[in-house]
Amino acid sequence: MRIGSVFIGVYLWFIVSLFPVTSQAQEIITVAVASSYYEKTKIYSAEFEKTHDVKVRVVAGSTGRLYNQIKQGAPFDVFIAADQKRPALLGKKSQIIAFGYLGIQIGQTFTHDLNALTQPNIKRIVIANPKTAPFGKAAQQALMQAGLWEKVKPKLVYAQNALQASMMVEKGLVGAGFVPVAKKEQAIALLPYVAVLLLVDGEVQSFFDGLSVHLR
Repeated sequence: MRIGSVFIGVYLWFIVSLFPVTSQAQEIITVAVASSYYEKTKIYSAEFEKTHDVKVRVVAGSTGRLYNQIKQGAPFDVFIAADQKRPALLGKKSQIIAFGYLGIQIGQTFTHDLNALTQPNIKRIVIANPKTAPFGKAAQQALMQAGLWEKVKPKLVYAQNALQASMMVEKGLVGAGFVPVAKKEQAIALLPYVAVLLLVDGEVQSFFDGLSVHLR
C-alpha cells in the first residue's frame, strides 16, 4: 500500500512537471473616473478588454472625492478628473483627453438662460457639490458671474456628483439642474477631462495611451 502511494506521488509530480499549473491571476486595471465621464470610460474599457488579457475596473465618483481617496492610498492605476487642479497636485504624468459640457436642464429641455432659474414655479435646483465636483464649481461660478447666486441659493439641492444631479432632473425630483450635456451648443461652460497615470506598468501604460485617441 505504501509502495503504491509513493508510485502515485511520483507519477503526479511527473505530470505536473510536464504541464505546470499557472497560478498567475488576470491583471486588473482600476480606473477612477469623474462620474460625468463614466459611460464613455466604460465603453473604451470594454473595447480594451477585447484586445488585452486585462480586466478594467471602473470606479466613478466626484473628482474631489476620488482625489481624496488617492491621497489616502486607494489602489487606482488611472485617474480621470473633470478639472486640471487636482491632477496637477498629484505631480504625475497627465493629459487632457476630452472636454465636458455643463448645461442647464429644466424638465426635459435645455436652456442658456440663467434667469429662468429664478421663476417661482421652479422650487428646487440641483447642483453637484461645488466643493468636490468641478461641474458644481463651474455652475456656482456661472451663477455668481450672472449675479444670481444669492437669489437661487435657497432653491439649491446638492448632489454628490454631476451624474447624480442629472438623474435627479430626469426623474423629476427637482424642477431644474446643472447637468452634463452632450453638445457644445447646449453648454454654458466647458470643462477639461484630464487623465493621470498613477502607476507605471505595461498594460496600464497601454490603456492610458489609448484614452486620448479613443475618447477625444
